[in-house]
Amino acid sequence: MEPLIELKGVVKEFRSVPPVRPLDGVSLAVAPGRIVAVTGVSGKGKSTLLNVMGGLLRADEGSVLYHGTDLARASAAEIDAVHRRGIGFVFQSPYLFPALTARENMVMALRAAGQSVDDAAIEAMLEEVGLTNRADHLPAELSVGQKRRLVLARVLLAQHDLLLADEPTNDLDADWSDEVFDRFRAFVAAGDRSVVVVTHDEAYARQADEVYVLEEGRLARREEVASC
Repeated sequence: MEPLIELKGVVKEFRSVPPVRPLDGVSLAVAPGRIVAVTGVSGKGKSTLLNVMGGLLRADEGSVLYHGTDLARASAAEIDAVHRRGIGFVFQSPYLFPALTARENMVMALRAAGQSVDDAAIEAMLEEVGLTNRADHLPAELSVGQKRRLVLARVLLAQHDLLLADEPTNDLDADWSDEVFDRFRAFVAAGDRSVVVVTHDEAYARQADEVYVLEEGRLARREEVASC
């Protein structure tokens, strides 16, 4: 089966003093229908990996192939189209449009993805994440956990085929953390879709189909690390 996204020899260096190279020859192939977890020490490049994988940062070397498009060399218009239609993000800090209610944020997500607004689908998704009674509230009126659930609902509603999630269970209790994983599992089961999730939670990572460790700029399967 062809990978949904594939990184080949990816290098990313920040030209600070001294230079920092969080990705140093990273290769990773993510097949459709898989949940892939990436773990490792905080501050060592996991978020950078997701940003490069999603085309938010350009790799300095190597390629990032998504449906035949190399995001390391794609034009701004090509990357914008990928973000609208193909790759969805759950950032570590939940980003929402502050002047829009929870429901209006959902509407904006559909419009940004070039999809028609489906009021019934919006209400169903808000109910799934326990926000029906907060649908008309602004983000400033929501708790951090509620904001995180709204971000998750918004990205799931947009029906991308690849989700990149950076610590998606931060600020959530154990029950909601399990619920997030259940939502990811249902997402990949619904078609040729995949999720790549960065997490520091080992118990959460173990639920994924594949677990990788990012250390000193190199990415390795958990089984390979254990055997060293």
